[in-house]
Amino acid sequence: MAQADDDDITWGSEELPIESINQPQSVKDCPLITNEELAALPVVQIFPLGNYTESKLKSTIQKLRGVLEQGVPSKEIESLHDLKPLDQCLVGQTKENRKKNRYKNILPYDTTRVLLGPEGGYINASFIRMLVGTKEYLYIACQGPLPNTVADFWQMAWEQKCTLIAMMTQEVEGEKVKCQRYWPNALGRTTMVNDNLRLSLVQLQELKGFIIRIMELENIQTGELRHIFHLNFTAWPDHDTPAQPDDLITFISYMRHIHKSGPIITHCSAGIGRSGTLICLDVVLGLISQDLKFDISEVVRLMRLQRHGMVQTEVYLS
Repeated sequence: MAQADDDDITWGSEELPIESINQPQSVKDCPLITNEELAALPVVQIFPLGNYTESKLKSTIQKLRGVLEQGVPSKEIESLHDLKPLDQCLVGQTKENRKKNRYKNILPYDTTRVLLGPEGGYINASFIRMLVGTKEYLYIACQGPLPNTVADFWQMAWEQKCTLIAMMTQEVEGEKVKCQRYWPNALGRTTMVNDNLRLSLVQLQELKGFIIRIMELENIQTGELRHIFHLNFTAWPDHDTPAQPDDLITFISYMRHIHKSGPIITHCSAGIGRSGTLICLDVVLGLISQDLKFDISEVVRLMRLQRHGMVQTEVYLS
């Protein structure tokens, strides 16, 4: 499997200007980011005389690559096999909510589930809060929307003030539907996702390994308009590892670079496998950027306390 040379990865802390990225235009032919800019994005920051010298950092990233390619040794997750859920999943099992679950055995904990509206409506989605040094990384891990939950998905995005969605699946894989399309299928096209929210696709760019979409989500009652980045990672088959691990690291670097505020919503099909790996890798890279040591199994343990089954298999454990 071909991999990028160490010299191809940016280790510095220089930031690219993001003003143009964060102000979407309706110009179809204007790229959101060039390949050169993408390649120049720093993977992590380096602290002089810190825990991660350049050589150690390269070794750490190579280890993460290897984990993505081959899974991790069983000893890394032995302690996680017997991890007992600390909460119940009663709300997702009620008669009226069963039809809102893609998989009957993948349900959010009652205490960490995302509540919809003032009545606390149900969606198969969980808050994942991860302490990364002095910062808190906030995510929402959820299943891929079903035809009957698309409106709920966008209601959640609006209520939680989400500015970025990371989709880690394709709509159909291996002739199986993994996720209902929940965005307009053409530039400039608009759709009403519920009685109050109007959604438009205003910009689109395809890159190696992922697609960038920019959506406009408007509350027609108040006139408030928000832009949401939709990053669709396309190089990861279900129940397998990314074909090119460097593509996923680049994806995360870009995701972290453009994220402005609100929780990052991430989903695959069930919302535990590839979504869990994305969160785990993002947290690990964040810890490295703060010059902190990490234990992958501890990161996964903390995630699983907030959504059952996060990072589903050894192959996914990153």
